[in-house]
Amino acid sequence: METHKILFESLDKAEKHFEAGEIRLAQKLVNEVSRSMKAEGKVSNKLRHRFNFMSAQSRYFNDISSFATNPKRNEIIKQIEDLIANPHESPKKQANEIHGLQTKWQLLDQSSKPAGREQWNAFKTLTDKAWEPCAQYYDELKKIKISNAKEREKIIQSLVQYNNHSDNWPGLIDMSRFLSKSFQKWQRYAPVLDEDFSTLKAAYQEARKPINNAIKQQETKNYKIKESLIEKVQQINDEDAQTCIQKFQKIKREYQNAGPAGKKNEPILWKKLNEAADRFYEADKALINNELVIINDLADQLKNDGCSIKDMKGKISELSKTRKSPEFAKLQKAIKSYENKKIDAINALKISAYEDLLSLIETSDENHSVINKEIFKAVKKPLYNADADKLLECTVQLELIAKIDPPVSDKVIKQKLSIEMLQNKFSGKKSTNDEIKDLLIDFINNLKSNKISASEKKLWKRISNVLAKLADQLP
Repeated sequence: METHKILFESLDKAEKHFEAGEIRLAQKLVNEVSRSMKAEGKVSNKLRHRFNFMSAQSRYFNDISSFATNPKRNEIIKQIEDLIANPHESPKKQANEIHGLQTKWQLLDQSSKPAGREQWNAFKTLTDKAWEPCAQYYDELKKIKISNAKEREKIIQSLVQYNNHSDNWPGLIDMSRFLSKSFQKWQRYAPVLDEDFSTLKAAYQEARKPINNAIKQQETKNYKIKESLIEKVQQINDEDAQTCIQKFQKIKREYQNAGPAGKKNEPILWKKLNEAADRFYEADKALINNELVIINDLADQLKNDGCSIKDMKGKISELSKTRKSPEFAKLQKAIKSYENKKIDAINALKISAYEDLLSLIETSDENHSVINKEIFKAVKKPLYNADADKLLECTVQLELIAKIDPPVSDKVIKQKLSIEMLQNKFSGKKSTNDEIKDLLIDFINNLKSNKISASEKKLWKRISNVLAKLADQLP
């Protein structure tokens, strides 16, 4: 009866392995129970029914495996048949292709249920026939297979040596990487002789088993840790939402440092963790939605030319939850564009007013809001110094400020003024704004009279080009 109890427990474990997708482990347990039942002879009907059910499960997964891999094996058989019908002219090329097909076949056996007897016999017979045109290369390839077998033995030995860590296993990630690298090397050294394949495969799987078990143990441990952290999140119940979020963030960091809990488990656990914290963010979400409504309202206001940018910026400064949102960035960009548009409009008015300065000579107007007061004062009562050289110097200097090349005929004046401007720059005497203001006043005061001559108009046309380029710096 005790034996029957152990067999029932083994079948229960097998069922759990099947449910977890660990098909190989489950099938191994079912096979062990089968051998024990044969040794026992007579067993209870209950055990017999339980075993039959699990045996059917095992056959089902074998059928699934065969369903997936048999077409691939049949395809390899078809490729060998085609190779026999149309052999390569080069025996070496023929041998390499057979070698490649044998590798594919063995890798299928490595990753799924081994081929059935009928498929294996067909493959073996056809492979032997395909080898006939390249018999001279058989010995060379046999040496390669023997060499591959030796390399695989080294890999198995490295796995066995790694198992010496069983008293103090490395971290889960280190073990996983070690197994992955070992498997990549194992795949590299294929094929091997048929008589070596099964023995090496069994030894390889046996050597990996302790490491796999250690990985599963650590994953199980991490799984329990993460589950307990999720429970902690579920127990957070402070009245202040921000306090809850801070506590959650602290637990979340612990969760992320806990280590992997298995590829299948990770997405499920991560979802549970975040779902447990969703309630903390509901108040934040409401605030964010309210701020998005404000952002949309402000964006609509920008469509009105009379909107106040100052008021708008005041409202934006009060937003705190949406500062990193695309909507916030889009609004800031729109405000900047609106400001630039307004500045361009103001500059256009200013440029137009300054270009018309000479038409205002001796004007009776008392005020002109766009033009600088000192310049406007000079326009109302110019000094009329009638200094043509000074007019030219003012023009060239304004062109140099605007980085416009004066005509070649003014080369000498350009060189002289460039040196003076450089000296003034280092002495820091005036700002560019003040320079422009003083040069415009000098130009107006050095006219001949209120009747502007053709040469003066020509110089003023050059200055008008400067004004258009220096709109942002006009006084």
